[in-house]
Amino acid sequence: MNLKNFKIVKSEKDNKNLKFFLKSNWSKLQKKYKKNGLLLFRGFDVNDLNDFNQAIKSIHKKVVNYTEGSTPRSKVKGKIYTSTEISSKRQIPLHNEMSYTSQYPKNLWFYAHKVSSKGGYTTVADSSKIYKQIPKEFKNKFEKKKVMYIRKYGIGFDLSWQKTFNTQSKIKVEEYCRKKKIKFSWTKKNNLVTWQVHRFSIYNKFLKKRIWFNQAHLFHHSNIDKKTKILLKKIFKTNFYSRDSKFGDGSDIPKDYFVKINRILEKNSLNIKWKKNDILLINNLAISHGRRKYSGDRKVYVAMTNDAA
Repeated sequence: MNLKNFKIVKSEKDNKNLKFFLKSNWSKLQKKYKKNGLLLFRGFDVNDLNDFNQAIKSIHKKVVNYTEGSTPRSKVKGKIYTSTEISSKRQIPLHNEMSYTSQYPKNLWFYAHKVSSKGGYTTVADSSKIYKQIPKEFKNKFEKKKVMYIRKYGIGFDLSWQKTFNTQSKIKVEEYCRKKKIKFSWTKKNNLVTWQVHRFSIYNKFLKKRIWFNQAHLFHHSNIDKKTKILLKKIFKTNFYSRDSKFGDGSDIPKDYFVKINRILEKNSLNIKWKKNDILLINNLAISHGRRKYSGDRKVYVAMTNDAA
């Protein structure tokens, strides 16, 4: 994949309605999407969430909810969500959506309703190239041991279990965890702690390549900046990490692994510079994404689908 030459699909003079454009042209666009892993639609009349929703549903039947989410988002219409609601002063490193779970979306649709005055680019990278560049020693260990994700819901900056699992019922949470083979425990304060082990990579059958597919770097406590650590320590005193990652056997992942991996991520990052009403379609099983810091008002919405695009 050569992301520097990814396809920008521009509107036609007589066909600015994205819903009708997709219906008429999807068979041709689909080939380009499978080849490059992303498409950027520009210049179409996508003026609100209703237009965005109709465009997605013109080629998809399985739009999915953000269950087991790890970052704050708000549901705004149907199954459309805000993009991650964290400080504009923080960069979001590259990752594949929901790769810390057993059920992840195949496609991501982003809609730039408002573009920030400075920064706020969405970063993308070829996840097969990332996997290839990770040192063999690291890969061998991760592939053998896998990744354990530990979450303490409602602690520190993590979401509550009610928000994460979209329910107020502890029984439903327990049923979900058992079904997904997630180990869990309730604390004295009615908080939930979960442990689940997943893969470090997946094999993409279409590309015939193995791709980097995890969020060990985002969950690991080394991802928390010094100021936040000081603040959390003041509030919670000890044991204040709301989430962490370890090897699947529970042993610690050396911090230098993530220093190296984060360098590889940055090296492979390509900035997508938004224009108002742009729509970006990403193959989550091939392309990782992130976000640059920004200033000014920025409103980007996302929908996730699980049927083949």
